[in-house]
Amino acid sequence: MIVQLAPTETLPVSGVPTTVHNVLIVDDESMNRRVCRKSLESQSLKCSEAEDGLEALKLLTWNHFDLVLLDIDLPNLSGIEVLKQLRKDPPYPNLKIILFSGNTHGDDLARLMRLGADDYICKPFSVVQLRERVRASLQLKAAQDRSDQLNQKLLAMNHELEQGLLARDSDLVEARNALVLGLAELVGQRDTETGAHLHRIKHYSTALCHEIAKNVNYQTQVDERFIQMLECCAPLHDIGKVGIPDHILQKPGQLTPEERTIMQRHTIIAAVTLQKVAKQHPFAVAFLQMATEIARHHHERFDGTGYPDRLKGEEIPLSARIVAVADVYDALRSKRIYKPAFSHEKTLQIMLEESEGHFDPYLAGAFRRCHQKFNQIFEQFRDENSV
Repeated sequence: MIVQLAPTETLPVSGVPTTVHNVLIVDDESMNRRVCRKSLESQSLKCSEAEDGLEALKLLTWNHFDLVLLDIDLPNLSGIEVLKQLRKDPPYPNLKIILFSGNTHGDDLARLMRLGADDYICKPFSVVQLRERVRASLQLKAAQDRSDQLNQKLLAMNHELEQGLLARDSDLVEARNALVLGLAELVGQRDTETGAHLHRIKHYSTALCHEIAKNVNYQTQVDERFIQMLECCAPLHDIGKVGIPDHILQKPGQLTPEERTIMQRHTIIAAVTLQKVAKQHPFAVAFLQMATEIARHHHERFDGTGYPDRLKGEEIPLSARIVAVADVYDALRSKRIYKPAFSHEKTLQIMLEESEGHFDPYLAGAFRRCHQKFNQIFEQFRDENSV
């Protein structure tokens, strides 16, 4: 017997869920499933069972569960692969996953939480331990669900307010967007970039936003307001180049290490300038904050080796991670003094197979799914630097 059953042990009354939660127990040993089910159903939880990874994924597709108790050692498809698939493409928001195993050391289970597990239990475990871990996970899910509901209500209220303002302020918004693009094009005249490049960056970023917004984990953040603001801010990503000396900015060849250091300062120059503007015009702080994030951090790398701040992972603002994908794609597709313009297929190979650590893995996957839109945008806005 792997699970130590103690029938007399029960949760406190306050720990009994006020709503019925659905739990999926995934284990290839029927006795383990039965014991877990008996322990949890006595606490008003509704339980279902799966004996392997493939069956678990099917049940998760057909039904809505709040929590999955997932054994690592499963036939057909391991618990680790199930975990990876569920975190890569979540079937619904805030799904909780608790790993358990009798053959894996506790430290190894803890490390597996990096893949997205919410908790782990080493076999053998007591009923009290099982119930407490399950209750804690469900309480966290309930809090996250309430937060999501509140966010949705706030977004709806904000949308209603914005709709009232849009009719009056649409001309002002269009004028702002035109001025931003004009400013970026003016800066670009000192560089080899063209107006077409700025239009492409804007549309690449929008296309990638629409793709990632299909994921339930991004829907509250990547809403229509976020997308519209990013579309306007993206062309400002390189405005800091206005502060780079001509002999470096327009050098017809590879930069020296010292020159490259100076060139990299364009990210800081832009951020400092935009922050000053934000202080003087606090009514536009949201727009200017995103513009600052993009300008400063679009050359950061997901593995922490980028510049200027060597931010790593989700320390990099989402807006900057999105523009980084767009900017690299366009740079590879465009001709430079030191390189030819690459084809769409070659660019895909470089970005998806030869650039490990550069991009947010989820955004790289989203780019893979919508890469044809990038190619269409590039063809639509061709210029003299195009292949």
